[in-house]
Amino acid sequence: MDSHTKESSIRLLKQLRDAYQGQLDTSVIEEIEAVVAALEQDGTRSKSLSALYYGYRVLELIGLVIRMVTNITDLMN
Repeated sequence: MDSHTKESSIRLLKQLRDAYQGQLDTSVIEEIEAVVAALEQDGTRSKSLSALYYGYRVLELIGLVIRMVTNITDLMN
């Protein structure tokens, strides 16, 4: 994960957490904070496995927040 993508991911996760904190479960907020902390600590390490893992985690958390906030799964049924 390049530095621009990492910074963008951190910023987006923080914005989602702040905007929807009242609607999210505590476990989701803790998960977001853990991923943000890991990305911030990652520094200059850019191992491909780590980058793929955290890229996947960021996308998964974004999807989770969207599902919780919009109830999109209810609309799809």
